[in-house]
Amino acid sequence: MGKIKFEDNLAYPYQKEKIEVRGCSNPFKIYYKIKGIMKDVLELSGKDIFEIKLKWDATSEDRSFWVKWSADRKIDIWTKLNVTITISGSQNANTKKGDIAVSITPLYITEVDVGFIKKIFWWIYYLLHYKKKRIRDFYYAKNLINKLKIEIGKVYGVEVPESK
Repeated sequence: MGKIKFEDNLAYPYQKEKIEVRGCSNPFKIYYKIKGIMKDVLELSGKDIFEIKLKWDATSEDRSFWVKWSADRKIDIWTKLNVTITISGSQNANTKKGDIAVSITPLYITEVDVGFIKKIFWWIYYLLHYKKKRIRDFYYAKNLINKLKIEIGKVYGVEVPESK
């Protein structure tokens, strides 16, 4: 059995969407809010959002941290939106001020399991109907990523431009 796979980057022409804030107060607060933001914007339940890794360094005055979150949102039976958010920053232990960098890697993935005969019929279906639906859903997913960027920017009171 074979597979047909389409993978589109929603951040094109870049690999990732980036948000950087310098000199903000309490940069670590995004850690407590990011899961709720992802649940609300991507319309997911808590079980669909994963904290992959959390690292921190509390050995110096400027405490650094790095955290990675991932979520998959099903669009239809073959298509999903995969969002990976990586947050890195540092926070001064005394002043609670620091820097933060958020990178969002959004992928729009369509994957179909096909056999020899099914492959022919699937391509006919794709060309007659599914291609239009996939393009419409692509722009819907891109809109979700823009909303996600704006909500993350609101945490720090930063105006984030939308992607084109």
